[in-house]
Amino acid sequence: MRNSFTMVTSALVLAAVSVGTAYAHHSFAPYDLSQRKLVEGHVKEWNYNNPHSWLIIEAPDASGALKTWSFEGAAIVHAARQGVNGTTYRKGEQVKVVMHPMRDGRLAGALCFVLKEDGSFTRPNDGICDSEAVFAEWQQNGWIANGKHLETHAVPAAAPPAQ
Repeated sequence: MRNSFTMVTSALVLAAVSVGTAYAHHSFAPYDLSQRKLVEGHVKEWNYNNPHSWLIIEAPDASGALKTWSFEGAAIVHAARQGVNGTTYRKGEQVKVVMHPMRDGRLAGALCFVLKEDGSFTRPNDGICDSEAVFAEWQQNGWIANGKHLETHAVPAAAPPAQ
């Protein structure tokens, strides 16, 4: 009886720790969700991996110096559901990335969407934004066609719930 109690208790503790770890892993806390930034550059690497894919580009920083930028995207299964695969981005390809920047100012962020040089819209994001709605908003406001590298726009406040 004591052995069964110990096994059940151990299983519950392990489950609680696992859930906490999974929740922490999927936190968007490092990203500034109050703004989205446009970064234009050339693909350096496309890492189509689990638990997250990463798009690495070379683009100028605020001072104009060419730097490496890193953007976190979705896991393979989620990216595939959105039409993104291991060959979606080619090395050297020009891209426009719209992302939520890091809170600490590092040259990185969470992907919302990517516009490729051929004009195709891709959604490698991990649920951090409604990429189709954000893309439509950016098009409607002219921020895609006329946007400048490192241009930042505030995320609109959520509408109050209907009463």
